[in-house]
Amino acid sequence: MRWLFYLTALLFLGGCERKGALPPSLGLTEPTGGGVAPGKEVLAQGYAFDEVGVKSVRVQGKEVLPAEEVGKRLVGFRFRLKAPTSGRVEVVLEAEDLQGQVRTLRLPLILDASPPRIVVEGKEEKDGLFRVYGRVEDDVGVERVVLQEGKRFSTLALPRGASVPFAIEVSSRAVLIAIDAAGNRSSRSLP
Repeated sequence: MRWLFYLTALLFLGGCERKGALPPSLGLTEPTGGGVAPGKEVLAQGYAFDEVGVKSVRVQGKEVLPAEEVGKRLVGFRFRLKAPTSGRVEVVLEAEDLQGQVRTLRLPLILDASPPRIVVEGKEEKDGLFRVYGRVEDDVGVERVVLQEGKRFSTLALPRGASVPFAIEVSSRAVLIAIDAAGNRSSRSLP
């Protein structure tokens, strides 16, 4: 008889879930890099998840969770952040669940005031075309490199990174445009 009592107690306790044992999960999906151009406004977005439901999401103490998302287990949010003209910015995100548990996430953003540098290491001419090679450098990261020939723009298939090598063939009066992760631009006439 005693075994029946223990078996019933085990089945009852095994069926109980401890929902809400942890604070919400919280993440930022945009901006993807940590680089932000000073003085620019950045659209950021992220998510929060909690098994009992999300009650609030705050950025720098200000509520950003839309009212129709309150109480859902997985919520998305957006906010705009204006970066100051210099220094580092720390974004403080807080998510609170329906049981009052709070998760805080501190994310640093690096202010990138300098545009990428286009370094031409060499050039050769053959049959009216110029072969130009070099690299594009940036302290935060080169996002993309574009070649402008007249009114035609072509994005070069180059990897992203702090130093991106290139080798291109161009006619005269071409322009190489480099854009970094923070949106800063620089250009250089080729050849």
